[in-house]
Amino acid sequence: MNFERHLLSALREDLSQPTPVIHVLIGPRQVGKTTIALQLQESVKIPTIYATADSPVPLDSSWIETHWKRAVTESNTSKSPVILILDELQKVRGWSET
Repeated sequence: MNFERHLLSALREDLSQPTPVIHVLIGPRQVGKTTIALQLQESVKIPTIYATADSPVPLDSSWIETHWKRAVTESNTSKSPVILILDELQKVRGWSET
């Protein structure tokens, strides 16, 4: 889709800036949010950690903290920025308070 290509290039451009940014991909179900995130992961030369909360086991805010710490450790080890993709975050209990 042309829209997806535009969004992907805009995200890549933002990631090339020196200032750290947080992007949130929101939208209705089945519109391609995960696809865009995975395409971004494949198309950049930046270390990326992808985690999905789409799990049969209930997850709590410690899941977010665990992956955040993984990203910080990876960034410190590689001495470079890291992209952290948390998919299906709304399924994590207490996600908005973390």
